[in-house]
Amino acid sequence: MQGTVLADTFTAWRHRLLRFCTQLLRNAHDAEEVVQDVFATLVARDGAFDLAGDPGVLLFRLARNRCIDVRRKRAAVASDSLDPPARDDRPQLELLEAIAALPYAQREVLLLTAVDGLGYRDVAAILGRSLGTVASERAAAILTLRRRLAP
Repeated sequence: MQGTVLADTFTAWRHRLLRFCTQLLRNAHDAEEVVQDVFATLVARDGAFDLAGDPGVLLFRLARNRCIDVRRKRAAVASDSLDPPARDDRPQLELLEAIAALPYAQREVLLLTAVDGLGYRDVAAILGRSLGTVASERAAAILTLRRRLAP
């Protein structure tokens, strides 16, 4: 039973976790390793985690913690390995660069709320921060993006 639930969870959440980790680590290869490590942890601790219902908070928390470990081990963060947008898509490239330039805490909150569509309570649980801090970091991220992208 747990194997089926784990396989379904992997299928449903892999892409979202990979996108989140890639943005945090700025390296697609490292992000893939983190996502694999998250699911390897779930397999190794068979039954220790409840994956029934909505495992998003658990998965994002595990992924975030593993990303922090990777960043600590690699003092110099590798350059962004995301496929860049086409040259004629300048606004998208500018937005990606602006997001990458955000402070780490703001970028985390913005990715979880705006890109992954998680609510503030879930983000607060994932990051271990208060609701007020999550709201403040998101607002600061949006303000920074508006200033940087303003004509």
